[in-house]
This record gives sequence, C-alpha cells and structure tokens, in this order.
Amino acid sequence: MSEAIALIAAITALCSVVLGPLVSLWVAQKQAGVSVLSGNRQAWINTLRDHISEFLAILAVVHAGEWSDRTEKEYDEELKRLMLVGSKIRLMLNPKEEDHERLSGLLTEAFGTVRARAKDEKLNGGTGAKLAAEIVPLAQSILKREWERVKQTK
Repeated sequence: MSEAIALIAAITALCSVVLGPLVSLWVAQKQAGVSVLSGNRQAWINTLRDHISEFLAILAVVHAGEWSDRTEKEYDEELKRLMLVGSKIRLMLNPKEEDHERLSGLLTEAFGTVRARAKDEKLNGGTGAKLAAEIVPLAQSILKREWERVKQTK
C-alpha cells in the first residue's frame, strides 16, 4: 500500500515537472499574441485618427482658401493630398462594418465638394462643413469602440 502511495507521489511529481513548464510556455505564447494584437490595434487607432484629422484639415483649408489668386497647381496639390489621405483611411476601414462603410461614404461625399473647381464651379463649403460635422462624431464612435476592444484584450 505504501508502495502505491509512493508511486502515485512520484507520478504526480513527474507530471508537475513536465506539465508545469509546458503550461507556462503556452500561457506566455498566448499573452505574447494578445500583446502583439493589442499593440497593432492601438497603432491602427492612432494612424486612423491622424489620417482623419489630416483629411478634415485639408478639407477645411481648401474650403476656406481664396483659390482665385492661387495657381491651379497649388489647388491640384491639395486635391492630390486629400485624395491620398482619404484613400489611406478607406483602406484601413472594414467594409463589413456598417459605420465604417458610412464613414467611407462621407469621405467620398466630402471629396466631391472640393472637386468642383476643376469643373469651374463654386466650391460648396457649406456642404463640406456639414459633412465634416458628420465625420467627426462617426469617427469618434469607431475609434472609441476600437479602444474598448484594446482595453478588453489587455
């Protein structure tokens, strides 16, 4: 009987010696994966925020600027930059999420308000400002939701 107890104790010790490090390794790998995912999501949030801010700033400058005294090239450069930043934002969005699609649509509409000069039409600053006022709270809600996801994974 005491031999059986000694055998059970030896098997238990052996299992502890073997399984302990394996479990520790598995937990460490899982935590590393979560940490990387969390860091990547945080970087995505920061980059998206920066791009949206830049898009809105360029939009405001184009609408507020007096373009009749400037060259067509200056205007085209602003348009090019606006298009580039807008494209970066769209590429960062998830087309399967409704609010991401709405944001993409608002960006397209906002870009449409500055393309007017190329058609010799007056820039529609009122519409641009209205769209910017819609973009900000929508972007804030997207960024807030993503931040909550980051906090949950930490």
